[in-house]
Amino acid sequence: MDTRFTVEESNLICVFAGESRSEVIEDIERTLPYLEDTDMLELSGRVIEKLHNMTNEEFEQLELTEAE
Repeated sequence: MDTRFTVEESNLICVFAGESRSEVIEDIERTLPYLEDTDMLELSGRVIEKLHNMTNEEFEQLELTEAE
C-alpha cells in the first residue's frame, strides 16, 4: 500500500470512521459546504483524493488511531 496519511489526515478519517471507504468519502464530502476554514477544506480535499486513489482492500488494512 502506497497511500500514507499524515496525523491530521488520520484524525479526520477517524472522526468520520465508517464501515467502508466510500462511506467515509461521502461523509466528508457532506460536510464540505459547511466548512469555512480554508485549512480544513484543504485537508478534507487531500483526504478525499487519497481515499479515492486507494482500493477498498487497502482501506480495510489501515490501522488508524486518533492522536490526542
